[in-house]
Amino acid sequence: MKELTERQAKFQGQTINVASDERALFAVLAERIAAIAREAVERDGLFTMLLSGGSTPRGLYQRMATFTEDIMPWGKTYLFLGDERCVSHADSESNYKMISDNLLSRISIPSTNVFPTIRQDIDPEDSARIYEQTIRRFFKRGAEGSAGAENGAFEGEANWLKPSAENASESKTMPIFSLAIMGLGPDGHTASLFPDTAALVEEERLCVANFVPKFDAYRLTLTMPVFASCRKLFFLVQGEGKTDIVQSVLKEPERNYPAQQLIGRCPQGAVEWYMDEACTSSLI
Repeated sequence: MKELTERQAKFQGQTINVASDERALFAVLAERIAAIAREAVERDGLFTMLLSGGSTPRGLYQRMATFTEDIMPWGKTYLFLGDERCVSHADSESNYKMISDNLLSRISIPSTNVFPTIRQDIDPEDSARIYEQTIRRFFKRGAEGSAGAENGAFEGEANWLKPSAENASESKTMPIFSLAIMGLGPDGHTASLFPDTAALVEEERLCVANFVPKFDAYRLTLTMPVFASCRKLFFLVQGEGKTDIVQSVLKEPERNYPAQQLIGRCPQGAVEWYMDEACTSSLI
């Protein structure tokens, strides 16, 4: 990977990767994801990934869509959404539609390996409940010895479920995804964990319908402990418009942005940043 990145640095337990431009950025990150996927399949028998929406990941997904099975183990890859807008999947604002248009429609992956939300445009609360049940069922079946889909294989409960608090009841356990792709908004939000919203303090639920006052709308989002339990979190940030917020997130801990709250809960080495030169400026 080093030959693809212009610069790489360590910062407070996080790895910062800087690519020269957009094309190099997506190439670097796509190769890194494929490598992580192969490692996960070798170790666990499958690879689980939380996908990010918005506009930034489009080029990444298009790049990943060029990977054949020998590079990216699609048959043993299971894809979930980190968050979703409460609109129809046919709506141009839908995260799932963006992912489908730029990735899913271009690769050969079993339909049973892809987990979109349902009813998000009809009843956000019910949709969040159903999605949480879907995730719990997938990981629980894996822990019991049968994977969430027919052609997967887990290595056991110890590798896939862990308590988020001293009480290790089912409502307190968190699935361990292999990887989450994260974005970063100008207000420091990531996924649909926005500043001053109820989802930030949720510790038991996996997925919630989070009301975001600035949009006067609900967003479905996985919760802080779910993202913090992922083996790896890759933040993808691009363009000079994100320079200020990146600087603030990395160097001004007192701001307490949602992204900072999440990073603070992650183990050392779990968080990696992927940015282009236009975004990083003089950061590193």
